[in-house]
Amino acid sequence: MVCVGGHGVHSGIRSVLVSALVLVAVFLSACAAPLAVVVQVEVTATVLPGPSPTPIPTWTPTPVPTATPIPPAHVEAQLPGRISPLVPVPVEAVFVAPPGVAAGVRIDATVMDPEAGVYATFELSERDGDLYRSPEVLQFPLEPLSGYWWLIVHAETQLPVEGTPALFFEIEPVTYRDLTGTLPSGVTLSVPVVFRDVVTQGNQQAGGRVWQHRDGEVGLWWAPGPTEALLLSNALVALEATYAADRDARGRSDGVPAPVELFETEWQGQPAFEFPETWPGSDGGPGRAWVIQSPDDWLYILRVRALGRETLPPLHTEVVNTFAFVP
Repeated sequence: MVCVGGHGVHSGIRSVLVSALVLVAVFLSACAAPLAVVVQVEVTATVLPGPSPTPIPTWTPTPVPTATPIPPAHVEAQLPGRISPLVPVPVEAVFVAPPGVAAGVRIDATVMDPEAGVYATFELSERDGDLYRSPEVLQFPLEPLSGYWWLIVHAETQLPVEGTPALFFEIEPVTYRDLTGTLPSGVTLSVPVVFRDVVTQGNQQAGGRVWQHRDGEVGLWWAPGPTEALLLSNALVALEATYAADRDARGRSDGVPAPVELFETEWQGQPAFEFPETWPGSDGGPGRAWVIQSPDDWLYILRVRALGRETLPPLHTEVVNTFAFVP
């Protein structure tokens, strides 16, 4: 009998056991059902390159050329520094077109009183360079409304305008002569101080005064008259007496008017005759005379006449119209 050491025996036993276990495992694997194998496939889509889309064109507006602005014309109303009823006022305006621009224009002017009423209108049709003027002058009344008056100029043109087309102003008051002790106590007449004496005759009982200013005259003559109603014959005698007195006072040699027309009328309710006149000579012109019978039977000869002009001056006509009877 052979004896084998303990260590060797144990090693051989382990080898046998391992081999057996391997055979068993192989056998069992062969007899078992096959295992299911799950395969996960990830598919990646590949985008093939194609033609790029044509971009939509963007609309760009065509710029409109900006018109060059036309410079404005300059319009300026003009008035004298002092405004008085005793001096006619020219109505003027300045219109200046931009350099190099030809422009037509029509200019009108309106004068408004302090109560916003239209006093007068003018067309400035006369031109001297840039200055436009009305053929007529502006004449204010002796007793105008107090307050601010307006001159407004309107320029009708295709150009824009700037400047001073409107002006406000005040009218200077008129100072009158004090005729106390000169005229008979029963009448009054407003004669401005600037009217100068050219004929002075008689006294308060019988006499006459003639005042002159610029292109006209105002005269008043008086004398006691008949107590009966005024007759044409009496009126003619009184009228002719003023011609003789005026000629003698001034040494006139160019004649006097011969009345060829008359009107029977009244003055402040008193009987009167009106005589249109035409005075000869270089300082002649139209005139009007009234022979008036007063309530106390005096005769008054009132006259307005032009000097070297074809129409009666409105200022002098207004002075004549102030003649009135007083208690």
